[in-house]
Amino acid sequence: MSDTSPGPCRYHPRAAAGWSCDACQARLCPDCATVRRALSTEYLACGRCQGPIEPILLHRASVPLTVRLRQAWRYPWSPSGLPFLMGLSAVLAVLRWAMVETFLLLKWMPTVMWLGVFWGAFFSIIRSTARGEQVLDVPDYSDIYKDCVAPALRGLVATSVVWLPVALYLLGFKDWDVRGPVTDLSNNPAFYVTGGLPALDWAPVVRDPVLWLLLPVSFAYLPLVLLLAAAGTGVFQMLNPLTALRAAARLGKDYAITLGALALLCGVMALGHGVAAGFRWLQLTLISPLVAEFVTSIAPVLMAHVLGLLLYTRGDSLGYGEPRDYLMPVLGAVQPRAGVPALREDPPPAAETSAGEPPPGDGLLQALAQAVEAKDPEKALALYAGLQTPQLSKQVEAAQHFFVGQSALARGQYALAVQALESAADVAPEGPLASRALVLQARIYAERLHDGERAENIYRYILHRYPGTEASHFAQKHLPRPTA
Repeated sequence: MSDTSPGPCRYHPRAAAGWSCDACQARLCPDCATVRRALSTEYLACGRCQGPIEPILLHRASVPLTVRLRQAWRYPWSPSGLPFLMGLSAVLAVLRWAMVETFLLLKWMPTVMWLGVFWGAFFSIIRSTARGEQVLDVPDYSDIYKDCVAPALRGLVATSVVWLPVALYLLGFKDWDVRGPVTDLSNNPAFYVTGGLPALDWAPVVRDPVLWLLLPVSFAYLPLVLLLAAAGTGVFQMLNPLTALRAAARLGKDYAITLGALALLCGVMALGHGVAAGFRWLQLTLISPLVAEFVTSIAPVLMAHVLGLLLYTRGDSLGYGEPRDYLMPVLGAVQPRAGVPALREDPPPAAETSAGEPPPGDGLLQALAQAVEAKDPEKALALYAGLQTPQLSKQVEAAQHFFVGQSALARGQYALAVQALESAADVAPEGPLASRALVLQARIYAERLHDGERAENIYRYILHRYPGTEASHFAQKHLPRPTA
């Protein structure tokens, strides 16, 4: 096994290594790794011993969450974020207007749609950020239940950890008087046309110390529930305190950092609502509702992004996604700087024969198949030379390419043999003749054409493409031993 722990390059100690060689166990920087090509496949190899290499991977958590959060404020103002925010604000403004103007018995429809659009966007931002995407995609609202009703229900259930304990305490233990104001509101005929809220006495609520203790606990619990809701966790697991406590323990200080960031954004949200109230007071047609929704949507979008960054960094602690998805190359998108040419840069010339003009198209293919079946190498070679177009060559079976390759090799037509054997492996790479054709092709390069580098490239491709086969064992024996 290669050493995949991070460290410096063996040959350039001042450079960070991005790959580790399976053969010589060396850590390699981009100058020491190389790209090998065989047929139409590219693979990475050690630039010293030519052995196969693997990228050195690190967990996403190796980049601290605090570092990721430093750039989070840019998210709504990105080229895709600003149009997303403006579109979301416009839709929410229209639905809020419908909530106010609709008849009482029909208010539930725009209310559910408003909640669905808001929570659908909120959970979509969390999931897209958790996938590492920087572009904000508008959720597809083609399915009313899936894209609107279901997110609204999940958002309502998730936030119940805040409002439900408060409501139970006020109504069950505090004996808060809501019956009188509700009765007064229901006796007002205008309520059944325009709707409205009861005039409640909030003074006892504001001065209650238990409530001031209950609210911070609920808000500390809420981000975990929102994460679990975005990840598709079941309702009972979302609301299970033991599940939340175990998740918080696994996330550790990263969850504490997230809570701090969300607390700061709560201040931004309060400021946004103050600005929105000012614009609504101005009563500017179209402008006031749009700007009000815009400024109040900034903080929720940032909150969803912050939760998505936590899920992107530590989602495996919550069972979100596969563990391997949280591993990233230590050098990021940096690739080896060295490469080698393809195995065949220019198509080899076709063998010249004096057998006359072969029949065109299907007749040529049928005649070649008959010649191979009759074991007639002279006729097969003459017919194969007439396959001048890739379309015709791709219609030839692998066994026929292989027969022509063997026949050409026996007659010293090495260019044609290489062409036919490569086609045999390319036409049916999973077939039984593919690895045999590549071995024979490598031997032609090594023993007949004296091109050891290309032969070595083919042998290494065989090890990469057909491990554990007789061909790979043969290739391993004919490769030079790696040197430290």
